[in-house]
Amino acid sequence: MNLPGKRINRGFSMIELLVAVLVMGIGVLGVTGLQMVSLQNNRDALLRTEALQMAYDILDRIRVNPGAGVAGADYDGIGFDDSPSAPSDCVANNCSAAQIAAFDVAMWQCALGGHNEDDVCVDLRDDELLPEITAQPGLPDGVGQIAVDGAGAITVSVRWSGFGDVQQTINLDSQG
Repeated sequence: MNLPGKRINRGFSMIELLVAVLVMGIGVLGVTGLQMVSLQNNRDALLRTEALQMAYDILDRIRVNPGAGVAGADYDGIGFDDSPSAPSDCVANNCSAAQIAAFDVAMWQCALGGHNEDDVCVDLRDDELLPEITAQPGLPDGVGQIAVDGAGAITVSVRWSGFGDVQQTINLDSQG
């Protein structure tokens, strides 16, 4: 029974409903933002792992082919801006240590991803020495650098474009 002048609340008011929707919306936006940051961090970690793997790959190639004199000297002087040079096909032919070094460097530079459109890399893919280009071969704008000092210390650097086109670089130092 309702008494005159007494109001009975039944359900929610419109203001309460709007506040609840606002709080839920802010919560969903926060979770979405966290998800985006997580995806970006996972992508960066994947690219860094791939860069490390490629740096270790060329270090292993250098160790296998020490050449004459200082270990790794045939690999010295490769810069970030250098394009791969046309190597001899050392898979089908016998090659000298210097030819194997040129072959290794060209394969490595093409695998890094920054030279995918260069004629040398296209030829290596046509000869099936490198895998065919799929979605994103190598690193985004991936390039590498190799330096060997007189004592045989080898420094391999790999650079690529990370999230927001920020340049990322890793350096590995090793004794040849």
